[in-house]
Amino acid sequence: MTIISLKHQLSQFFCPDFITRVARRTGFLKRERTIEPQSLVLSLLAALSKGNCHAIADLHRQFNGMSLSEKQFVAYKPFHNQLRKPAFAQLMQQLTEFAIAQFVLALKAKLPTKLDCFDDILLQDGSSFRVHDGLAEVFPSRFPTHPAVIECHMTLSLKHQMPKAMMITADTASERAYLPKTELMRNQLLLADAGYVDFKYFSQLSEHGGSFIVRGGKNLNPVIIEARNGQGRILPKLAGLKLKEIDRKMNRSEVLDLKIKRGADEFRLVRRWFAEEKRFCIWVTNLPATTWSADEIMMIYRCRWQVELLFKELKSDTNWRSFATGQQAIMKGLVWASLLALIIRRYIAMQSMPSASVYKAGKNVDVWLLPLLEAYIHQAWLEITARLEWAIAYISKNAKKAQQRKAKKNRTLDGIFEMFNS
Repeated sequence: MTIISLKHQLSQFFCPDFITRVARRTGFLKRERTIEPQSLVLSLLAALSKGNCHAIADLHRQFNGMSLSEKQFVAYKPFHNQLRKPAFAQLMQQLTEFAIAQFVLALKAKLPTKLDCFDDILLQDGSSFRVHDGLAEVFPSRFPTHPAVIECHMTLSLKHQMPKAMMITADTASERAYLPKTELMRNQLLLADAGYVDFKYFSQLSEHGGSFIVRGGKNLNPVIIEARNGQGRILPKLAGLKLKEIDRKMNRSEVLDLKIKRGADEFRLVRRWFAEEKRFCIWVTNLPATTWSADEIMMIYRCRWQVELLFKELKSDTNWRSFATGQQAIMKGLVWASLLALIIRRYIAMQSMPSASVYKAGKNVDVWLLPLLEAYIHQAWLEITARLEWAIAYISKNAKKAQQRKAKKNRTLDGIFEMFNS
């Protein structure tokens, strides 16, 4: 993407008129105030991107620090009053959803040819973190030691390297309820961990033309219809047994590729023995063994780690879990603002250099992102191009991915893609 088109995309989203319209539509802005929506939103993105904000006072100082003059400074209380509005969370959620629609589809990672047969590969996961105890009634926790805990349910697109959807709930909410709708999953592949095992969902997903690889839980014990080892040799003695009946004494195969039955439905199950950890890992899928080997199933599943890295980036680089506030609107609004900051950072970094390390780019936002946001707040249109050029130049030179050691290469996304292409 050229600088002109990148500037156009950002200018559309950061436009004061656009953010003001969203603020009015959500009810956040009802009459003109000293704190303009655009200035507030961009200052929050700047503050949260730095990763060192631990209180509302830090956000307040960032807002004043990005003002043009002392006359535009606002006191702490009116600033706090803007954040505690119920509509603040709605404003940040809608802006984030607009950003997903505008920026995520503009990115497209080059997938290996074999994986490119899917319209998209969706990684599903949830992550929880403790919030102020005063929010215990709104966000009850499963654990008595932490009264209030938020759960964020994320759907990440592997093809676009960006979040596609997020929901904020109490920690007690069921993870499975926030899986992608099966009717929207045609020709898409879902990767999820053991908390998402739901055979009814798997059946519906298959009926709608979707695919899945989900890690199985310890309690999974289906009946085996047909068994093969990792090399594809049929093991007739295992047919008719239950999964837990097959221990290491009965069968020494490191990998078993099984056809299983659960109720009226049949699925495929891959089981591997990890000698160092002395345990089995299992994966349930509907991808056919004629097209996808057991090794490929396990290799694809490793890509799910990308959503874990996204949560790590959110918690570490945008201080997701550091705001001690008992105000529900503030907490939810800042969670959405953190995700928005991540999307903006990743979008600029990946458009600057498709192979950029988003981790490295996110560590030096004070050098390349904050000056750009400041130019948009001040509406310094002549400076935006120069600052954007500097951001692209900086990322291209200083956010290159490090060369991976051979021992760890098959754990990285690039390493997995390279193995599929070989």
